[in-house]
Amino acid sequence: MRVATVIAALFLAGSAVAQTNQSAKSRGPIANTPDQTIRGSAMAVEGDLLTINGTAVRLMGIDAPDPGQKCKNRYGHELDCFKVATAVLANMVRGEEVTCTVTEQDRTGEKKGECRVRGVDLGAAMVARGWAFQYASLSPAYQKGEAYAQSKRLGLWAGQVEKPWQWRSRQIRQNAK
Repeated sequence: MRVATVIAALFLAGSAVAQTNQSAKSRGPIANTPDQTIRGSAMAVEGDLLTINGTAVRLMGIDAPDPGQKCKNRYGHELDCFKVATAVLANMVRGEEVTCTVTEQDRTGEKKGECRVRGVDLGAAMVARGWAFQYASLSPAYQKGEAYAQSKRLGLWAGQVEKPWQWRSRQIRQNAK
């Protein structure tokens, strides 16, 4: 697949997320409130969590590995996939202005939204590079990007990894014993 085709797919995925986020607005915890826009320099805290000028924003529609989550590369060597995914996101935002449109706030006060650098949806980029998984139950917008990463065995798809939500559930079960 040509690079131009991949870039076009990422932009289409980003616009689909924006449309999905617009329709989700009336269902979300901050229904009937205008979207909040946050701009500035960002720091990656996790592979799906940024702080922009001190405000934490979770990237909507994706899930990246959690702290302590390990995976294996194509050669069977264990990696700290949390650290790698966080580093990938950090490289995307380093030295760039990030614009986040916050469309939801959960019961704990965590803001969720779509963040972009130079017009590129960071969630779509993380999924297409294979360092995060789409949250299909929340939005189908990143389905093509994930299929691309999986077919090319990019990022986490190159080896063995447990999806973050499955890993969290397993951790809860193991700690309950």
